[in-house]
Amino acid sequence: MPRDTAPGTVRTVLDGRYRVGEVIARGGMSTVHRGTDLRLDRPVAVKIMEPSLASDPVFVRRFEREARAAARLSHPGIVAVHDQGRHSDGTIFLVLELVEGGTLRDVIREQVRLAPATALTVVEQVLAALSVAHRMGMVHRDVKPENVLVSTTGVLKVADFGLVAAAWDGAADGSLDTGGSTSDDLILGTAAYLAPEQVQHGRTDERSDVYAAGVMLFELLTGVPPHDGDTALSVAYRHVNVDVPAPSTRAPGIPRALDRLVVDATRRDPDDRVESAAAFLEQARRARRAEGLPFAPVGPPQRRRTAAAPPPHTGTRVFTGPTPRAPVDDPPPAPEPEPEEEPDPPSRSDRNTDVVDRVERHARRRDRIRSRRVFVAWVLAVIAVSVGSGIVGWGLGTP
Repeated sequence: MPRDTAPGTVRTVLDGRYRVGEVIARGGMSTVHRGTDLRLDRPVAVKIMEPSLASDPVFVRRFEREARAAARLSHPGIVAVHDQGRHSDGTIFLVLELVEGGTLRDVIREQVRLAPATALTVVEQVLAALSVAHRMGMVHRDVKPENVLVSTTGVLKVADFGLVAAAWDGAADGSLDTGGSTSDDLILGTAAYLAPEQVQHGRTDERSDVYAAGVMLFELLTGVPPHDGDTALSVAYRHVNVDVPAPSTRAPGIPRALDRLVVDATRRDPDDRVESAAAFLEQARRARRAEGLPFAPVGPPQRRRTAAAPPPHTGTRVFTGPTPRAPVDDPPPAPEPEPEEEPDPPSRSDRNTDVVDRVERHARRRDRIRSRRVFVAWVLAVIAVSVGSGIVGWGLGTP
């Protein structure tokens, strides 16, 4: 196919209507282009799915179902879905409202930390959008700064409703098959924001979105996510095994009411967590009144991140099989780098076994280190007692 007619290239016209322009964002499942709706003569965003996903009939069916559901969401804080379609060669795409500006991630990169009033304002707007989706039975599953768009006028809009669900459901129940390698690396969320139940069981509901929104509030207040690690896997383990701390333990000047908001929204047991985005929003508004914080909208980013720059901790895979328990104070070591070319990629069960083996090796190594430390402490104690006894004896024998 000539370059000017290949899907995803400049000047391509999809479905005889949508002209594809420059790339404005890249993700694990899709590439977003600036586009033009030739029929209505208006700018749009065209999200083109990865070819490996587009070739899988299970994903396509789920994608079409979720796109129809997302198109019914009508709220100023949600990116509107205009259309979805399939190119003549099988490429599937989504046509969205074009939001000029940047993302909340861009804002964090520029400002690092937001003032408590501004951070609370941002999260309230996100929660208002999530509440609308939840009332219609839709769970986002991937709430994070990269999926919150900030327009040039400072309007916040949550993007990607339904897209993650289309991939997550298929991968989590084993029905998604894209020929092996690509489905194994499918990005289904960012580890820094995944709720423990997503990591352990692949299950999600409204409370999973609440957890992610709570983590996002923590990051807006402190400038860093609550959990970090060398790999996405180690970060995910910490969500399962370690409580999200109060943000005031990481940054000064954070009101106590905002500490309580974050802690209540990020409890590891979903049954102990704030039960819905609507309830979280109400608590946030009470906290604003209690602390006397004004409504303070965030400004748009001054310089948008380039599309090729990867966001942090992206690449979380679906966790299947038994979930290994990592030690609370010492996440598992980073996996060894794989060769660039793998003629026979390992199966999913082999990879799960390899993860368990790595965790067991890590535990044995940790036990050996502890044993050595105990032995050294014992030797030092014996030496100290001997020296002390000698000193006492010498003192008694001195005239």
